[in-house]
Order: sequence, then structure tokens, then C-alpha cells
Amino acid sequence: MDNSQVTSFACDKKFFDDKNYPRGFSRSGDFTRVQAQLLESKGVAMRALAEGTREPADAIEQRFVDVCQGQAEAESDIERTWMTYRKALQRRDTYFTASSAASADVLMEINDSDD
Repeated sequence: MDNSQVTSFACDKKFFDDKNYPRGFSRSGDFTRVQAQLLESKGVAMRALAEGTREPADAIEQRFVDVCQGQAEAESDIERTWMTYRKALQRRDTYFTASSAASADVLMEINDSDD
């Protein structure tokens, strides 16, 4: 992370996403150690900027908003980290499973109808 980003994205709280990452960002396997630290330390500010509930305080934060809105490509560590987080959430929302419980229920119904 370069020094200009140290003053940007200031926030007092740590960012946690217990719904999607109940064991933390660093244990998920989706992020590097640096990305996990960035999300925890700057994630509250990043989320507020991305959602539009916080106004950009400087040019770096404005560029981050532009990246979130698709008007620019992610270049900085913070921008790439947030885009990685958003992509990881999209992957988590789209998953398919073959439930063994559902298969067992179907097999039981087939076996019961033979009697």
C-alpha cells in the first residue's frame, strides 16, 4: 500500500462480514494476507463509499468510487481488494449442490412404491 492511501479511507471500526465470512477474511482462502488486513482496517470506509453513504474526502477516494461504479479500472491495492471482495461475494451467491439427502428421499420413494 502506498503512503497516499494511509490517510484516505479513515475509519474507527474494523470491518467484519460475519454473514459471508464468519471465520474472517484471512481464513477464507479468497484473499491474501494483505487484502484481508486492508478489508479489516479500511473495509467500513470502502463499503460506505461503494454504497454512496459516505462522500469521497479526496481524489483517491473519488477514484475508488469511480472504480466501484465501473467508470475506471482498479489499479491500487485498495481498489483491487474491494473488487476481489465483490467478486468473491458474487461467487458465493451462485453455487450449485447435489444434496445427498434429496437423493436419498427420492430413492426411498421409489423403493416404497414397489411394495
